[in-house]
Amino acid sequence: RPSWLQPSGLLDRAELPDYLDGTLAGDYGYDPLGLGKDKETVEKYRVNELIHARWAMLAAAGIIIPEGLQANGADIRGGTWFETGAEMLNGGTLNYFAVPWGIVNNPLPLFLVVAIEVALMGAVEYYRRQGTGPAGYSPGVGKFDSSIFDGLDNLYPGGPFDPLGLADDPEVLEELKVKEIKNGRLAMISVLGFAVQSYVTGEGPYANWSKHVADPFGYNLLTVLGAEERTPTL
Repeated sequence: RPSWLQPSGLLDRAELPDYLDGTLAGDYGYDPLGLGKDKETVEKYRVNELIHARWAMLAAAGIIIPEGLQANGADIRGGTWFETGAEMLNGGTLNYFAVPWGIVNNPLPLFLVVAIEVALMGAVEYYRRQGTGPAGYSPGVGKFDSSIFDGLDNLYPGGPFDPLGLADDPEVLEELKVKEIKNGRLAMISVLGFAVQSYVTGEGPYANWSKHVADPFGYNLLTVLGAEERTPTL
């Protein structure tokens, strides 16, 4: 497997920790801070990393796409991600169902929306942690009972919920696992960058990108940080 080895990398093979044995997708033997400690700890971190990576990929798309649609004429309120919550709130209600071409006028009590989301996400996370699931129906599978989840990997596609057949070919699935974690790591860094960028410039990433493309030498990191009105204060 590829690893951070000398002379093409950073580490000699003898310096690779035992707990990074290449079995995990995206494992290249690189843990300079020794965060893994042992294989059990690495497995726990991988679960957390993968879940955060998936949320970050969704977040990155959810941050850029609405802002881009609004900037190009779509009737969306609060397209800039850090303004969305305030813009969609109307007193104690929330216009919950926004679509690319507008907002469906169906204000719901904010408390109800939060309660529904907490209940649904809590149930999903409970089933994931337990490695089980409820009986139900899935296209291509039909009706199934809860025993269908026995022995399945609780982190990756398979079983009744795999509409694209991603787990059909084990070799393809292993390749997709690597692609997923790599893109997820980039997404986590990107979302952090979006947050810092919004604090510094007061704008969303699409607006920053548009200005930079229009004037690369006049609007970039150096000019933003050098502008007196844009200098962040801590």
